[in-house]
Amino acid sequence: MKQKELFITGGILFVLLLLSKMGQAAYYSITDWLIPQFEGFRSTPYWDVSRWTWGYGTAAPGPDGTITREKALADMRAYIDSDYSYLKRLITRSLSANQWAALLSFSYNEGRYSADNLIKNINSGNEAALETQWKQYIYAGGDINDTLVARRETEYNIWRGEV
Repeated sequence: MKQKELFITGGILFVLLLLSKMGQAAYYSITDWLIPQFEGFRSTPYWDVSRWTWGYGTAAPGPDGTITREKALADMRAYIDSDYSYLKRLITRSLSANQWAALLSFSYNEGRYSADNLIKNINSGNEAALETQWKQYIYAGGDINDTLVARRETEYNIWRGEV
């Protein structure tokens, strides 16, 4: 009897793990086109503010080498999965795949600690305050950046389920 109970418990844990991974990967259908759309693809490293970058904006090992689109997509997914794991612990309400995709695009671009700043309004459900706060992240080098304005608008529309 113990072996049967252990088998059933193991099966339940496997199904729960599978479902959690399926839910997590649900945002890929959005992030896989959204982030590359804004980041663009570069097969060779380039200097970006404070580090060598390539692919879809992930860190490159230095100024030399190349990356394929497939590897760049895998690196991007690893980065957003890490952010998902970090942010999921802080969020107390259920989010849709669209909301996760929008938040992860924001985090990918601005950093997970900037995404931390949105958590209070996400958890409280204060959509007006969240929208205002979200759309403040539009500056590059101290100036308003039109690309960031468009990105924040798109992300927030996805958050609201309008895209």
